[in-house]
Amino acid sequence: MSDTATPSLDHPQGSDQYSGLHILDLSEQDARAAHALAAECAQEFKSADDPRFLDRAPVIAHRLPLAVRDHLNTARRDERTRATMIRGNVIDQSALGATPAHWSEANTEPSQAYGCLLALYASLLGDVIGWATQQSGRLVTDVLPSKGYEHSLISASSELELGWHTEDAFSPHRADWVGLFSLRNLAEVPTTLSYVDTHLVPADIARVLSEPRFVALPDASHEFDASAPPMAPVAVLDGHRDRPVLRIDRDFFQAQDGDAEAAEAFAWIVAHLDANLADVLIGTGDVCFVDNRNVVHGRRPFRAGFDGNDRWLKRVNVVRDLRRTRPGRTDDATRVIG
Repeated sequence: MSDTATPSLDHPQGSDQYSGLHILDLSEQDARAAHALAAECAQEFKSADDPRFLDRAPVIAHRLPLAVRDHLNTARRDERTRATMIRGNVIDQSALGATPAHWSEANTEPSQAYGCLLALYASLLGDVIGWATQQSGRLVTDVLPSKGYEHSLISASSELELGWHTEDAFSPHRADWVGLFSLRNLAEVPTTLSYVDTHLVPADIARVLSEPRFVALPDASHEFDASAPPMAPVAVLDGHRDRPVLRIDRDFFQAQDGDAEAAEAFAWIVAHLDANLADVLIGTGDVCFVDNRNVVHGRRPFRAGFDGNDRWLKRVNVVRDLRRTRPGRTDDATRVIG
């Protein structure tokens, strides 16, 4: 949990109107039922990435416990939602095995049921997508520390704080939700969340932030062609003033060169998001879906042991409207952004 000096978004079960954090603590019976359904899927489809499974997941998900379906539906339709959590999922640590050394080794057979469960939960919010440029195009990816990346700007880092960001902020095809399933977090490393308090944004700042005057660079977790043409400038805030869509990355966004007004507005919003940054513990067995439209997320630094006991999460990107991403996909049969 967060210490006393850090704001907290963690609240008791239910929905807090200020924080926008919905929390469901599963009963033992519901946790066992959800895990059994996911294990059944893993046995039938072998992989959480199987297109047949992901196509059927929205139907299979109706077999999840009613409390889960009701909880995620509430989060889906509540425009104030910033994140939604399902705590108390079953994790068999002995069967799961050691935390892998690298994401390329993490798509293990014992972890497939957890990937399937995350995808089932996600299907109640939308459709899972992936990136051809990230983790070899996998749809259910892994977040874990890796040697040599301790001070990098990607999720494989550990000793360097992972700066807050909109997931894949550079792309118009970015997710509406980012789902994280903590398979192991023995050190209780906090995830960070922040948001914009629209009532505190001065009108002149809001005006500048809503104009396409900012450069969005692809983050280092993607492997892009270095010769690709630069992307067009984008806005940081878009849509209704009361419920704007936030698009920003602390490490990979900046004002256009020579635009002093945009630079000033950007500095203001960075300071504002820094001030609102809060710790949320996604503990072992917890699933958290972050609303990627109105919240930025990151992670506090920690010391990785590289001993098989390090933090390990499964991750999915979810869009409410798969058709919105069609310009970024090679054909309508794939969920992978090209």
